[in-house]
Amino acid sequence: ISTRHPAAGPRPARLNIPSDGTRPRHAARTTQVAVADGFSSIVAHLETLPLNGSEKRQLAEGAKGVDKLKEKLTYGGVEADVVNACHQLCGAVFARDYATAASVQLALVNSHWSAHKDWLKGVKFLTQMAQKKM
Repeated sequence: ISTRHPAAGPRPARLNIPSDGTRPRHAARTTQVAVADGFSSIVAHLETLPLNGSEKRQLAEGAKGVDKLKEKLTYGGVEADVVNACHQLCGAVFARDYATAASVQLALVNSHWSAHKDWLKGVKFLTQMAQKKM
């Protein structure tokens, strides 16, 4: 039973905007999905190309890194700025802007290596292979 008077009109819609100015959770989640899908697409594309033995090992290392990143994304273990940088990196690779991709990757390594070294090395291999093969 509602205690609200009918003449008061409908309740205003609740906005899911945090008071700290960050993006709503669903927007952040969308970016995380885009990052996971982006890196998975890069791996899938590279797998279709002819690779020598060394490149196959690097791709396997890159795929492992992407799996570790996706696991961390699933459990909220990646900071928003890192997710945004990964999104920018994927976009740069897809645009074949390898200078920007390398710059973003280097910035991630310089500022977040200790927390994310388990997947950053693989992302580096993917970025280098994409530049060479795509």
